Amino acid sequence: MRALLDTNIIIYRENKRITNYSIGHLFKWLDKLRYDKIIHPLSIEEISRYNYDDPQEAITLKLDAYNIMKTTVPLDATVDAKLSPNDRDRNDQIDTALLNEVYLNRVDVIITEDKRMINKAICLGISDKIFNINSFISYATTGNPLLVEYKVLAVKKTYFGNVDLNNAFFNSFRTAYDGFDKWFASKCDEEAYICQNDTGDILGFLYLKTEDESENYHDIMPPFAAKKRLKVGTFKVESTGFRLGERFIKIIFDNAIERSVDEVYITLFENLPELTALYELLVRWGFVQHGVKTGNDKSEKVLVKKMKCYDSKLTARQNYPNLLYNKQKFILPIFPQYHTALLPDSMLNNENEVDIMANEPQRYALQKVYISWAPERNVQPGDIVLFYRMGNEGSNKKYTSVLTTITIVESIICNFSSEKEFLHHCQNRSVFSDNDLKRFWTKNKNNLKILKFIFVKSLVKRLTLEYMWNNNIVAAPNGPRSFMRLSDEQFDAIVSDSQTNLDRYWRII
Repeated sequence: MRALLDTNIIIYRENKRITNYSIGHLFKWLDKLRYDKIIHPLSIEEISRYNYDDPQEAITLKLDAYNIMKTTVPLDATVDAKLSPNDRDRNDQIDTALLNEVYLNRVDVIITEDKRMINKAICLGISDKIFNINSFISYATTGNPLLVEYKVLAVKKTYFGNVDLNNAFFNSFRTAYDGFDKWFASKCDEEAYICQNDTGDILGFLYLKTEDESENYHDIMPPFAAKKRLKVGTFKVESTGFRLGERFIKIIFDNAIERSVDEVYITLFENLPELTALYELLVRWGFVQHGVKTGNDKSEKVLVKKMKCYDSKLTARQNYPNLLYNKQKFILPIFPQYHTALLPDSMLNNENEVDIMANEPQRYALQKVYISWAPERNVQPGDIVLFYRMGNEGSNKKYTSVLTTITIVESIICNFSSEKEFLHHCQNRSVFSDNDLKRFWTKNKNNLKILKFIFVKSLVKRLTLEYMWNNNIVAAPNGPRSFMRLSDEQFDAIVSDSQTNLDRYWRII
């Protein structure tokens, strides 16, 4: 396989001062999968034209680490007609030339961080051959689970003083913030969240601080109104293909609800490539740009997430964890062998805790996928779904089958145009292997549907099938069917009897 690397990928790799720390993970996977790393001659031309104000930013291209294309070809007529008229400068022309190589199958994939180039690929109908760093790592880990280096990823709370400050993970903070080491040391007795793999490598770090109405925000414009806020003080996640960013987003929102804040905010330096993925993650989950923070001749974007309100103009995901009560409510059964893999936060007491955080991406995702070919009953975004873990058949079924989890619907997707489209929607969010998914497609393609849902909360007390029989929710001796509708009264009884508090989630519009 041949991977053509865009100029920006080469710059990230060869820059004396690292500007994208996920680049190492990318090149590890290229080597593991035995991709030839290809450079187009025009990329070398492009690099030679770069001017660097800081000598540390200059690159020394190690050509022996790459294969330079020995031949190039004129633009295909289709490529020329669709792309060339919109090329504004020499850089655009080079992007088109690179896309021409994959369009003509002279290379298998292109890896780039250039959004304009990705949009061009969509125009050509070759978007499945264009990856950014994150998407290639995700693609690699999903398709090659046996090649994942670590068996377990654990997100845990710890004290700053227990964290190795000298770890290279923190180098980007040292570059961005003067006095970072001194600040970090001063926080030795404060708590933070850290993600490490089983070999001790740091892959994620999060520090949160509660600020009350008296906080001084003189360096933020436009000024903040007086409110109780949760500040995301230090946040970084490596690209691993395991949706770790979503695991940390959940931690942020859980803390926001627990601390009953009005807003959550974070500041991000502008024009730093390594922050692009983090910015996009935050925007996906409802953060919006408020303004700018300035200080020490530097400026940062200020992103804000509103709590305690629901905006009907936003999607269910962008509003999360703010929920609307006045929505449809359903039960969905799930086989026990898939339950904890998809919903690890709802693990039963008799399940093995060591297995909860394994090398399976969907376990870390906040947005997940449920696959069905059963008839659904007009399920809509924002609707509430209770997951029901099916138990053992036989006399114990009424005790081992339990309601476990409250979720909300993001979307229902069906009528797929191809197997490729179906697999794309499932990537890293389903408990099923690619072979399983392909089998579902072969047998049920006309009825297949994907429920994209978002985890909200585990029930504190697990209510059994017998409970549902005794409370006329399900008629004995049956269990609930897929997309069985609940009345508001039935749902309220389940929430109350399971001792689960959702009061802080409900919003009124």
